[in-house]
Amino acid sequence: MALRIIREVNRSLGFAKTSGTTIISGQPLMLDSTAAALKPFDGSVTNAKPYGLALEDSQVPPLQASSANQTVGQGYDYTNFARGGLYSVLCDGGEFELYNDGRGAPFVTSDTYQIMGPVYANASGLLTSQSSGNALVGYCTAVTGSPVTTLRVKLSGI
Repeated sequence: MALRIIREVNRSLGFAKTSGTTIISGQPLMLDSTAAALKPFDGSVTNAKPYGLALEDSQVPPLQASSANQTVGQGYDYTNFARGGLYSVLCDGGEFELYNDGRGAPFVTSDTYQIMGPVYANASGLLTSQSSGNALVGYCTAVTGSPVTTLRVKLSGI
């Protein structure tokens, strides 16, 4: 799981995902109007905003070997992937810490994020600090590393 909930305001009902897509928690999602399902945000609809940030993953992270025992990564919750095939999104406010859990980060790690600077969703389905043609998702409240390893976002407008 690539997301830690700092403060949750709302979450959606469960939706199926569009066939052939992979969802990583913390990734901006949109509704696929042709399939009545969720898919990674792609900016394909003019002036569209993401529906919210993915709460569940579409795949279980692999076990990571350690000398003492088998672990599943930082803060992992064994119930936090879509076992029933339904996915929900965090929306309408809230604050979330996002990171790379080994399957990829739900944000562009090479971007420069400013504290209280805007965070957008790009056409690749990732959060970014780049505004050009991208939909506003919220504001950065904390950032760690260069390249970025942890990004905390306060949702605004989705």
